[in-house]
Amino acid sequence: MKNIIISIFTALMIFSCTVDESLNVDQKSPVNVPADGVFTNGTRNFFDLMNSCNVNTNVLRLYGQYWSQTTYPDESQYNQTTRSIPDGIFRTSYRNSLQDLNDAKNILLSETNPANLSGKLAVIEVMQVYIYSVLVDTFGDVPYTEALNADITFPKYDDAHTIYLDLFTRLNAAIGDLNGVAFPADADPIYNGDVSLWKKAANSLKLRMALRIADVDFATAKTQAESAASNLISSTSEDFGIQYLASAPNTNPLWVSLVQSGRNDFVGSDTMINMMNNLGDPRLSSFFTTVDDVYIGGIYGEANSASSFSSLSDLLKQPDLLGTILSYTEVEFLLAEAIERGINVGGTAEGHYNNAIAASNAEWGVAADAAAAYIANPLVAYATAEGDWKQKIATQKWLAMFNNGMEGWTTYRLFDYPELKILAADNKVPTRFLYPSNEATLNGSNLDAAASAIGGDTKSTKIFWDVN
Repeated sequence: MKNIIISIFTALMIFSCTVDESLNVDQKSPVNVPADGVFTNGTRNFFDLMNSCNVNTNVLRLYGQYWSQTTYPDESQYNQTTRSIPDGIFRTSYRNSLQDLNDAKNILLSETNPANLSGKLAVIEVMQVYIYSVLVDTFGDVPYTEALNADITFPKYDDAHTIYLDLFTRLNAAIGDLNGVAFPADADPIYNGDVSLWKKAANSLKLRMALRIADVDFATAKTQAESAASNLISSTSEDFGIQYLASAPNTNPLWVSLVQSGRNDFVGSDTMINMMNNLGDPRLSSFFTTVDDVYIGGIYGEANSASSFSSLSDLLKQPDLLGTILSYTEVEFLLAEAIERGINVGGTAEGHYNNAIAASNAEWGVAADAAAAYIANPLVAYATAEGDWKQKIATQKWLAMFNNGMEGWTTYRLFDYPELKILAADNKVPTRFLYPSNEATLNGSNLDAAASAIGGDTKSTKIFWDVN
């Protein structure tokens, strides 16, 4: 009888200690995340950063002096520290974008016979190259070779020029693998799975990067630009931009800040509007509203009354506005520049210049005859460049990059045109962003070495390609 009781007790103990492990699994948080979704998330995060006008992360429409502020004009006065703007750029680029893209890559490589592996890896490479190029163009030397290494807590900063050269190598390899298919349409918010368009975007990025370094490394610039020229973005319909949707949470970040927030923090700047008025630019009504039938820009660097100056147009406030960060318009300006530099990309500088202006006007709804009249205006016409092609191209490119603050600001840094407002002798337009304060705290020795290598962690230190 005793043995029977012990047997029953033992059986009960075994039964009571058997755990249903499925109860410990969060059914709403999958263990195996598909690479497609991780790629989409990382890509979307970066496009959101580039298209945003949130003063905590993207103030480049202000640095390009396209917009002025109505209240709290610290950002227009180039204050980068109060809101820790560099930290926001760093965090989004590395943690929210590059890391997600790296995770997508690792997931693909861990799978058994994943579909379209080479194409997907190539698209991921293009995105990572783009992001690293922006980081270099923003800060100078940045973490690169050790940046995404999980075993390295404090990554070193690499030389910016050296990073660029490696990015060309990676980009060329990716272009060679962009054949067939890659991510499916529902995972690719840029080109809906069209690999041929990804190849054009990759070549266009290579052309941009080549022209960036033309003043410091002409041999590399010439080789890379000429190898890219045969397969570039060739129409506005091929622009490298994310298609936002009409409903939250997938709306253009501009709509979030300009409409959903219910705030009126920005007006057109006097720098931009005065120039457009002087040139009779037909895009004025596409960019801004009027005040008593006149376009009036708010004073750049100061607080402005929202009701007294031209506001941003309704076109910019559409929730589903395409978030373009590399356009046919920009490509045509780059080709014009390349020809003037003696790089063989086909066509004429004047032809590409005219194409660029026409494309920008068409993009913003200007009629073809109005655009043609503008191009013929002696103040705009390429024939009046009189040898100063940099001033002519830079001015019109800056105008056309109105909704791409990074490229507008960079156009000024590269060419010193157009003439932007200098607020004070010691407060010129920044040529870079300060390194993040978090890096100073967490990765101080490597940051100090980088600051020394670039000539000092100041807003006036120039990126390696900025020699004018």
